[in-house]
Amino acid sequence: MKKLWQFFVRTTFRVLLRVMRFMPWKPALAWAAAMGSIGYHLSARYRRVADKNLRLAYGDEFTERERNAITKRVFQNFAQAALVEFLKSPTMTPDELRARVRVPSFEPPDRLLALGKGLIVISAHFGNFEIMARRSAIEGYRFAVVARQSQDDGMNEITDYIRETGGYEVLPRGKSAKAVLQRLRKGGAVAILPDQKSEDVFVPFFGRLTGTVAGPAVLALKTGAPILPMFSIRRPDGTFDVEFCPEIDITSTGDLEADTHRIMADITAQIERVIRRHPEQWLWLHDRWRAPVPEHLLAPAEDLAPTVGAT
Repeated sequence: MKKLWQFFVRTTFRVLLRVMRFMPWKPALAWAAAMGSIGYHLSARYRRVADKNLRLAYGDEFTERERNAITKRVFQNFAQAALVEFLKSPTMTPDELRARVRVPSFEPPDRLLALGKGLIVISAHFGNFEIMARRSAIEGYRFAVVARQSQDDGMNEITDYIRETGGYEVLPRGKSAKAVLQRLRKGGAVAILPDQKSEDVFVPFFGRLTGTVAGPAVLALKTGAPILPMFSIRRPDGTFDVEFCPEIDITSTGDLEADTHRIMADITAQIERVIRRHPEQWLWLHDRWRAPVPEHLLAPAEDLAPTVGAT
């Protein structure tokens, strides 16, 4: 059944890849939003995960009706990103990309890349990272994105092809440490999305200790590569604004464990800030708080204050 489902998804993706070449943007986005709405109504499991996450993060700040509205928009955003923007992107001209994905200035990555130590770009499953990477590539910023790939090799062949047409590549999460180090040491750029469950290190996220990866901090401390958070903000008209946040302080104190914790806490706080501004654009469908907090950290967690404000 698993292989049959993978074949169905892969075949549907191939068909949509051809169809989307000819479908105008606005009707395509409207269709994808409708598909997202259908997915919202059919997927009780992910609705429950999203509702649980929103209650953990916001408490009583949102009513049930508001949480449902946010969750529905998350489904729609994901459908638009995956079914339209990703599949139509190979046919977009550089001018179309510049018009659809606005970047006020590439001064922040220019300045940091000039240091000659490579660059670690931090983003999240928020807005649409794929189209932001493609937009950056046409200006010469060719990222290697560290991400989890599908268990279906056939699907990976399709998505890798689409990404290669955009001038960026995906390095499999958990199997790319050597390739990432080599790229940074050659002065290249690596993008990492550290906003999903892990148990490497536990840092505050929406006022709760939350397991996250340690990779970005370890890489920065090992290579001296600066860390720059970068996010794409979806606008109501279907375009995006790219925002760079202040670079993360990677100063080493000689205490690797403490430095790793501090850097990942700062990274996570930046991710939280952008999510708080646009909660409907983050992937609340992922069970972010599932990793159990180690017992020796539970006592300090009782006094944990939220790391960022609501603005």
